[in-house]
Amino acid sequence: MKLALPSYAKINWTLEILGKRPDGYHELRTLLQTVSVADELVFEPLEQGIEIVCDHPDVPCDETNLVYRAAKLLADFTGVNKGIRVTICKHIPTAAGLGGGSGNAAVTFLALQKLWQVSLSPRALFELGAKLGADVPFFFVGGTCLGVGRGDEIYPLADIRADFLLLVNAGILVPTREVYGALPPELTNPSAIHKMPTSFEVAYAALTPKDEQIRLKNDLEIPVLARYGLLGEIKQQLLRAGAKGVLMSGSGSTIFAIFDSDEARNGAQRELSQNGWWCAPVRTLGRDEYQAIYKQALAKIQA
Repeated sequence: MKLALPSYAKINWTLEILGKRPDGYHELRTLLQTVSVADELVFEPLEQGIEIVCDHPDVPCDETNLVYRAAKLLADFTGVNKGIRVTICKHIPTAAGLGGGSGNAAVTFLALQKLWQVSLSPRALFELGAKLGADVPFFFVGGTCLGVGRGDEIYPLADIRADFLLLVNAGILVPTREVYGALPPELTNPSAIHKMPTSFEVAYAALTPKDEQIRLKNDLEIPVLARYGLLGEIKQQLLRAGAKGVLMSGSGSTIFAIFDSDEARNGAQRELSQNGWWCAPVRTLGRDEYQAIYKQALAKIQA
């Protein structure tokens, strides 16, 4: 029996670096949001082994794939002796700051618990997910969430709604390690970790219709835009096309823009897509809708 599930993307309304942690990671405060573009994962039970199938040239099909690692981690943790073939149909650009691989891993955990007839406590699920990446736990929740710590400590918030978003990716690959390594000293000072973030003010005061200009913030833009000037040019093009606010998502290189109407967004999409860039009109995906999609799909599988 095959099981097909969507694996949605995310954007970051805000991303603040509060300092360098003793463990070598950076302390983050970020507001995460699921959006409506998605990969599709198809799960087919096997007697044994883990197989990954994907025709995207940038997606590995070996033990380094996050889907493979999620399946292996779940099998080892539960002691289950079953196999799985996962076919990944990519619609989200890779290495794009949209959480495509992390979402794939999270969906794999959800699907295999059902197909393998194992059950993890929420605590165990979140701990296993965090071992694979800071964004993975967020995709167990969806909607609008505050992420703290490395970004893997997730707290659900009231959903922010935006119906006319445009994602733009010019195909620039931005190495995450390089981005964090190029942060200015004031963002990596260990003594600054406990400073109060501005995430709530920025997001909840700014993401309101009365604002003429939405105040979005991503500290990772500092090193990325300094090195990849094209991303700054994309932001300016989107603003000239009428966007209320634009921001790089995550560590890049996707830029998202917020528009007032479908007409304004479509005009921007036509203009920017002429450059050969990937452009996707999306909307925010609230938590209730996000979780209902998986609940309904998994309920069809007979235990």
